[in-house]
Amino acid sequence: MYQTLIRIASTFACQVLTLGIGITTLTCSSIQAQTYSVISENTASFSLPIGRMVRTDTVIQEGSEKINRFTMHRFRRPLASNQGVVLLLPPLGNNFNTYLMHPSGDVERSFAGYLARAGFDVWGYSPRETGIQAGACAGGLDCSPALQWSLDTVVSDVRYIRSRIEAAAPGKVPVIGGFSLGAISALAALNKYPGQYAGLLAWDGSLVSDDLAVRAHNVPFCNQFNALVSAGTAIDDQSLPFVKLVSSLADSAPNAPFALPVPGFPPGLTNRQAFVFILSTPNPFAPSPRPGFITAAGDFASGQLLFSQQDRLAANIAEFNDATANRVSRDMYCSLAGVETKYSTNLNAFNGPVLIVKAGQGFGSIMDELPGKLGSTDVTVIDNNAFGHVDHLGSANHALILEGPVAKWLRHVLP
Repeated sequence: MYQTLIRIASTFACQVLTLGIGITTLTCSSIQAQTYSVISENTASFSLPIGRMVRTDTVIQEGSEKINRFTMHRFRRPLASNQGVVLLLPPLGNNFNTYLMHPSGDVERSFAGYLARAGFDVWGYSPRETGIQAGACAGGLDCSPALQWSLDTVVSDVRYIRSRIEAAAPGKVPVIGGFSLGAISALAALNKYPGQYAGLLAWDGSLVSDDLAVRAHNVPFCNQFNALVSAGTAIDDQSLPFVKLVSSLADSAPNAPFALPVPGFPPGLTNRQAFVFILSTPNPFAPSPRPGFITAAGDFASGQLLFSQQDRLAANIAEFNDATANRVSRDMYCSLAGVETKYSTNLNAFNGPVLIVKAGQGFGSIMDELPGKLGSTDVTVIDNNAFGHVDHLGSANHALILEGPVAKWLRHVLP
């Protein structure tokens, strides 16, 4: 660990130029940026049968307020041939640990570990909410700066990481993307800086739809988060701790009666049934991107998940942040409602290759619309219409249906 203060006077706005003879170059121009400080950096090494992997976590602060911090991650095999750079952004309420998750705790067997072992230089982002404990904002922590945390904030933080990628791996143009809000954040970044990335991984997440039913579905959620932000409520630190609690109860005492008084839950559930109920039942009162959206396919009456393993989902849920920024949620739901358009008006300027991972019962039809919003003619789709939102991640066959196809696509995209 070390303490360093770096004043970043400028970053690079990089444009990918494909010349007529088929040569791709990267040109960068200096532009003004925010002041970012490197607060700490930790490095861990993991031995492999041949070589090793190295994980580096760097805490970055913007400005003078301590709460305005995020973490930049890098995970790679330093002695392996560099197959290219991937920048992964996390889902809503999550951090980079989503991509390091494995029930055994072995990060080498995680999504990011799979890509790093294959020779990809994996970078990541944990948002500013990471580390804010439930109740902290009411208990003395000044969370008022979080009222300004929006998708624009994410784009700014990611832009800083992009500049660090350029410094560490000159000439390597990264693929950007992620799962759920990770895909949404990547689209917002591409909308503002379409020439800075070699490709897009849109894993069951999008921020734009022309479907009137989808838009109408999202209007109440847009209004809900607008009201919270207008009232000065910066953070939701209740929803995710509740999900973590139910997941913990389902793991520790699956057959015990579910004792938490929750309106709308059927009476007489066990802890396991309550866990599956939350994941597999469309709930018109909980924010969701479209009608019929479910998190994971299952049958709560039998307490069975259809495609996901409970230990994989429980391991992921255990890594959830306690807090989410209400303005980020506002930007997401208002975009899907068609009320906010600033994050999608320039998407057709991005013409790089795209990989769409679609869960039919997750974002579903919204993902079908995405190719038409982009300028790309090279679009690959991994589609499972029976899956809920997280079932690609939760499946026992995740390496076959997720990591393997993603790595294959990356080899096609990255030089």
